Amino acid sequence: MREWLKILTLASLLAGPPALARADDEAEGPALSAEAAAALAAMNGAIVDRHVLPAFTRLAAAAAALEAGAAAFCRAPDEAGLDRLRALYADASDGWQGVQHLRFGPLELFMRSSRLMFWPDPRDSVGRQLADLLGKGDAAQFRPDALEKLSVSIQGLPALERLLYGDDAGLLLAGNGDAALRCAAAAGIAANIARQAAGVLADWQGGSVAYAAMLKAAGGGNEYYRTPQEAAVELFKSLHLAVEMVADRKLSRALGDRPGGAKPRLLEQWRSGRSLANIRIDLAAALDLWRSGMGDVVKARDAVLAAKVDKALADLVAAAAAIEGPLDKALTDAGQRPRLVALVADAGAAKALLANEVAPALGIPVGFNALDGD
Repeated sequence: MREWLKILTLASLLAGPPALARADDEAEGPALSAEAAAALAAMNGAIVDRHVLPAFTRLAAAAAALEAGAAAFCRAPDEAGLDRLRALYADASDGWQGVQHLRFGPLELFMRSSRLMFWPDPRDSVGRQLADLLGKGDAAQFRPDALEKLSVSIQGLPALERLLYGDDAGLLLAGNGDAALRCAAAAGIAANIARQAAGVLADWQGGSVAYAAMLKAAGGGNEYYRTPQEAAVELFKSLHLAVEMVADRKLSRALGDRPGGAKPRLLEQWRSGRSLANIRIDLAAALDLWRSGMGDVVKARDAVLAAKVDKALADLVAAAAAIEGPLDKALTDAGQRPRLVALVADAGAAKALLANEVAPALGIPVGFNALDGD
């Protein structure tokens, strides 16, 4: 485990700061009984097979389709092709949201998570870096091999969103040299997204690490996870992060403390209108992870708690589904804003429930610093 973190730390130092800070402290916990450890090992395997691998498979497939769609659009750019490319962008974005909480292992190696989604971006690094690169007028800079050596802020979905949905998106159809350059940028970024997504999936499934097998085989002789507890901590933190994203990051900052204080441009992917869909997918992913094995282990130890958590997560999914978009308008809408305020409060309560009751029930050591890395 520690060797893996050393690799991640080195990769982060070489590539620059991440978009979202991560938990990195692993506490030592009390030894579990053989029966309890076996239950956690079975839980870890079930979550990997039922939640983790399907989610990364969907992302890789959507990203590959996006790459192909961008190339097809650039061969014959027109309005219909741009609509198709935007639909493929939405699919890839949804694929990312389905894995964005799994911030460990292959997704963090080589800063892949930041390369795929550099957000939040309070200093507009995406806009500045993309404008500078377009200003140089060199399409070769957007080839994947060149692009991956540049700032992570211009390698992923936010940069592509600027090109497809920004104020200058119409220039893609201008039929001139600038349009060709922008198309090269879109195609290069889409190719990089596909490359990163394929790399994550490959490292989960095989390669020198075969992370899925490594996580399932936690125990003696495993250089990454010495016990099933250590592997379970990663999955628990992922569940917590999926809820925390909604409680503390994706909605509360834009919501502000009053309608007049709402800041819709702090919403994630506000240009493409993905903000509400993202929140719904985040919460659905949390529920899916829980129901992929973690809920069963908690139920065996505390059925009342398991039912309470399942209801809390399902209620969050239903509450997000009941919100009427677009989200930037809902922030100040008298009918929708109370629903958003309630969603943030309920997500915060669910987050506390996970940290204060579920982690102890699982017998895994998760401290405050591990859950509030930023």
